[in-house]
Order: sequence, then C-alpha cells, then structure tokens
Amino acid sequence: MKKENGATLSSEESSSFFRLFLPLLQAVNYNYEISDTLEEQLRAGRPSMRDLKEVAAALWEDTGILDEYIKAVSEQCGLPEEDRLVLESWKHPVSATFVLERHLSKGSIFINPETGKVYLVKGLTQKWSEMFPWAKPPIVLEATLIPFCGCIISDGLVAPLRVSLGSGYKESFKQLYLEAKQSGRIITNLDKEP
Repeated sequence: MKKENGATLSSEESSSFFRLFLPLLQAVNYNYEISDTLEEQLRAGRPSMRDLKEVAAALWEDTGILDEYIKAVSEQCGLPEEDRLVLESWKHPVSATFVLERHLSKGSIFINPETGKVYLVKGLTQKWSEMFPWAKPPIVLEATLIPFCGCIISDGLVAPLRVSLGSGYKESFKQLYLEAKQSGRIITNLDKEP
C-alpha cells in the first residue's frame, strides 16, 4: 500500500482499514451477542458509536477472538495473506486513557500517563486536530491504539473525557514529549515497540 507522511492514512489505507475492521466487529457482535441492534445499524449505514465501542471493547479484552475470526474467514471464503497479517498484528493493542499532548504534521502525540510512553498516532480519515476542534491540547481521552500500514492508528472509537489538566500536569506531559523526542523514544510503529 502507498505510504504517505501526513497526519492521516491515505484514502486507500483508510478504506482498507474499514474493509477489515467493520466485518470483524460485525462477527464479534454476532458470535458474542453484544448489541441487538448493531447488525441493523450497519445495514442502514449508521452504526451507533456506543454499540461499536462496546463490541470493540470485547474484542480488545480478548484478542483470542481474532484467531477465531481469522480461522473462520480463512475456511469459509479464504483470507488474503496481507489481510491475515494485518488482523494478526492487532493482537497486541494498547488500550488506555491517553493525553493527546500536541498535533504534528505527521500525526498527534499520545502519552500514556501510566507508562510514560509517547506515541505518534495518525488519524483514520481526518487529522486529530479536526476531530476535536473545540478542544486545545492537552486532551484526555480513552483510546485503543493498533498498528496499521507501518504506523499507529486508533480503532476510531475514541472517547474524549471532560477533564481539565492544571498547568503542572500540562508542563509534565510537555516534558515527557520533549524528552522522548530528544532521545528518539517516540513510538511510531507498534510492531517495533521496545
């Protein structure tokens, strides 16, 4: 797939992500009966973010579900090797409450306050700055990060929290970012995370 250095996936990459991710959520929901209405919502082209997030939470809690899905799809209709590798790469998601510390030209900086790890995260179809135009970083949000096309994205089901950070916290997250930048410790690919 074509790689771009912008703050978002290319349109080809984002289409590929949704082509893989939505059927996966649909299968998880069908097999584990999480939402009674999600199937109908997907058919209508208007899925509820709340329902999708609930199904995704079940998936990220037990990524063994991915093995079941990969096996089932492979047996039923075949699964291209490239798709299988992408799905397998999602077995180690990073779910946390993050601080979106700043926006850069190649993505936005997410910091996990519990681990101090700093991630460069691309948007799926739009920049993070466009997703939360009403909020100036740092923004506290719940997200799940996964690898895709050699970079880090979220699963698209992000929940911003109404938390205001004091100046001391803002400064400490700024310092975490600057230290990670200076030491080359900004994580840009979960497949190669230290």
